[in-house]
Amino acid sequence: MKAKKEEEALQSEEPIKRRKKAAIPEEPALEETQKQPALTIAIQSWATPIVGLVMLVIGLLGGYYLRPLTLAQSSTTTTNLPVVVTQPATIPTADQSAAQQSLMDSLIPKVRHFIGDPNAPVTIIEFADFQCPYCGRFFAQTKPQIDEAYIQSGKVRLGYWNFAFLGDESTWAAESAECAADQDKFWEYHDKLYANQSGENQGAFNKDNLKKFAEELGLDTQTFNECVDSGKYTSLIQDDTSASSALGVQSTPTFLINGQAVVGAQPFEVFKQTIDPLLK
Repeated sequence: MKAKKEEEALQSEEPIKRRKKAAIPEEPALEETQKQPALTIAIQSWATPIVGLVMLVIGLLGGYYLRPLTLAQSSTTTTNLPVVVTQPATIPTADQSAAQQSLMDSLIPKVRHFIGDPNAPVTIIEFADFQCPYCGRFFAQTKPQIDEAYIQSGKVRLGYWNFAFLGDESTWAAESAECAADQDKFWEYHDKLYANQSGENQGAFNKDNLKKFAEELGLDTQTFNECVDSGKYTSLIQDDTSASSALGVQSTPTFLINGQAVVGAQPFEVFKQTIDPLLK
């Protein structure tokens, strides 16, 4: 009798144990909790310029002066992307060198504004937006070091390509810089714009301020103001921006150094690691 009661007790406890076990959620496997990394950092490689060249060829087949495209990224998502760090330059293969040279040969004739010796062995093309805060950081922190170490000595020349994608004030600023270029003052106006950044589309580069900058630089204000008000360079800036996107440029600043891509407001050391091997 006692054995029967114990057996009945065990049978009555077993469902309770199962219910208790079912009520406790299973812990996810450690492998599953580690599947999603918090951040992925893209690393550039020698394949980047080759991919860029393919994009360039596709773009050129459609005509360089493409009509404006709808950019996939807003100013917030693009300017807040993680900075991409390139690997230190290595010796490229013959095919890689040929692809990089072909890319630069296609782009250089389309760059309107350069500083530095036109015969410099290294050419940097900067794709930038005057409102971009990272472009402003490059202008304030890295460009002066590049200028002192390489541009002034004739080793490097730097070209500027408008990628005005952050809104109306980016377009107006780029147009105004072209109007200043009509009076041989592009780089002075370029510097003035970056020195007066104050948020994106917050009024820093409204047309009144852009005209004021021209006056402060001693430009012929009547000619400059007529240029800005007429929209003389609106289509040109739109075409430059569309061409940048067609080339595969996705964020600013982006640089091509003899065909090698460097993305982001990198410190001087990153540029040095890329430039120095090209001077040997």
